[in-house]
Amino acid sequence: MTTHSETFQERSRAATAAEWTARVALVYSAVVLVLMLINAVAARSAHPIEVASLEALQHDLTVRPDDEGLRRRVRQEDKRIRQEYLRHRDFAVRGAWLLLAGIATFLAAGEYARRFQTPMPTPRPDAASRARAAADATFRALVAVGGVLAGALLTLTVLSRHDTAAEYVRAASRSPTQAGGMMPGGLPPTTGQQAATGLPVATGPELASPVSGSTGMPTPRPSGGRLSGPGTVMMPLQGPSKRPTPAGGVASELLRRPLPKVEPSTAPGWERNWPRFRGPAGTGIAFGANPPLQWNGQTGEGILWKTKLPLPGWNSPIVWEGRIICSGADETHREVYCLDLSTGAIVWKTTVPSSGGAAPKVQADTGYAPSTLATDGARIVAVFVNGDVACLDMSGKLLWKRSFGPMENPYGHASSPVVFGSGVILQLDQGHGAEDGKSALLALDLVSGKTVWQIQRPVGASWSTPILITVNGKEQLVTTANPWVIAYDPHDGTELWRAECLGGEVAVSPVTAQGYVVVANQGSNSAAIRPDGRGDVSKLAVAWTAGDGLPDIVSPLAFQDLTLLVTTEGFLTCIETKTGKRVWEEDLGVTVRASPVLAGGRVYLLDASGTMHILQPGRTFKLIGRCPLGEAANATPAFVADRIVIRTRQHIVCVGSR
Repeated sequence: MTTHSETFQERSRAATAAEWTARVALVYSAVVLVLMLINAVAARSAHPIEVASLEALQHDLTVRPDDEGLRRRVRQEDKRIRQEYLRHRDFAVRGAWLLLAGIATFLAAGEYARRFQTPMPTPRPDAASRARAAADATFRALVAVGGVLAGALLTLTVLSRHDTAAEYVRAASRSPTQAGGMMPGGLPPTTGQQAATGLPVATGPELASPVSGSTGMPTPRPSGGRLSGPGTVMMPLQGPSKRPTPAGGVASELLRRPLPKVEPSTAPGWERNWPRFRGPAGTGIAFGANPPLQWNGQTGEGILWKTKLPLPGWNSPIVWEGRIICSGADETHREVYCLDLSTGAIVWKTTVPSSGGAAPKVQADTGYAPSTLATDGARIVAVFVNGDVACLDMSGKLLWKRSFGPMENPYGHASSPVVFGSGVILQLDQGHGAEDGKSALLALDLVSGKTVWQIQRPVGASWSTPILITVNGKEQLVTTANPWVIAYDPHDGTELWRAECLGGEVAVSPVTAQGYVVVANQGSNSAAIRPDGRGDVSKLAVAWTAGDGLPDIVSPLAFQDLTLLVTTEGFLTCIETKTGKRVWEEDLGVTVRASPVLAGGRVYLLDASGTMHILQPGRTFKLIGRCPLGEAANATPAFVADRIVIRTRQHIVCVGSR
């Protein structure tokens, strides 16, 4: 029979073993914490010169793609930087788990020792012993909490690195073509099988499936054919801050070279019309226009006519050879309207049949017809918030219709179509992020509506409209979304370059000026990108980034050597296009949702109350006129010759002289 004394001795031995286990676990945790600290310091000490040297080699490889010796050097340097980065990152993660295990062992052993250190029963337990036990428990708690916090801090320090080596590896891992044309680990790129993107495609080939790099980022590849070219295909008409610095802090060789020749891409005859969102080039430039400087909608001064539309819509009006075209919609009806520019009479209206299904929920500022129409002078393309796309001729006859809905977009689809050559290009971004695989860019044949080419996009929902530019004589389609600015060959959808420099909910369209593509969005920054690179140019071709006056709806306007940014709250910021340096800023104190337009050597900016603010472009702010209309207006006006066509909440208004 076991005596009480023997039981006490066994409990004492168990308590002693637990105490030693707790001490060993404490020493073990301290050693792991020290090693994690050393790893964090080593990870942060990566030298930027190494990355700059590799970027220079990569640039040389684009110039000499057949140099196998140079290709081997790029692969070796790329592999070494990747391995060093991954080694520090993996050590931090493993260290965090080991530290957590050590602290858990220390706490468990300490609690075990406390429970088995029960003293021999006495009539009155000693108060000092109980105080000592409480102090021990407090010490263990402090050690545990301190260790966990220190380990978490060191792990985050390594995982959230923003030095040049870390940024290079992250950008390279997302790039569709890795250094030297190789995927991580030195393996050549592989070809995937076809897979759908979630968009219903009635005709034409499906999308090619993504190729995943080390981060699982899908690599878009086009499927299908080509558009016939930049010219229009006509058919017979049947009727009438922070300081700007080079990206990553390292000036690349690409930025030191002379800037490319970049021009807005327009088809012949477009300059005298307003065929798409923000005018002929999609950049807010009214070529040859000379609009008036004074009018008043409340008194009728300077107002040629005013026509009420049957259905509402916030899309901007387009104009072609004396015809104004726009659309309207509500939950159940979708219509396209054509008005006479001289009289304001509705020439025709066409109902677009719905594809069925419940209407999507939209914001009041978006509505059911937010996308501006586009025309090539023979056909008109309209896109509605539910994903319906319709093509009409200039007499209002419905030629074909496609449906890509329902669109998974929290505010409703608002990107506008872009006509290029014999087709129309649609940016159908949707979903929460790239991992959803639902965003797509596709070109439809204007005659038949069939898919010419289609490509998956590595982004979530966006509301911006692409622009067409010509870089050194070759066309590019530039798109913006979170986080990528991506340029494609508009003929076949081939990706040309991409730059990671945007964030937030991107509704702001890009512009081009001074040899750069300029982008901006609230929640991230503004940036200027050289458009003559290839692949991921996030570190090579971003000339500057800045944080002054970031817009969330209004697209930038470039004039002279400057770019104007406008926030929804009416705060204006003028920056130098080549440097990002702030030149001036001004608070108009009004709400603005329409984008500014340069016409007749002046800047026209329409606020949400319908008042037009007319500015003298230059290096100082100069307001030369305010013209009230008396009606709420969110749409960007159209400028043709000496006329301004403004869409208000209920009307189309034409401003000009008689």
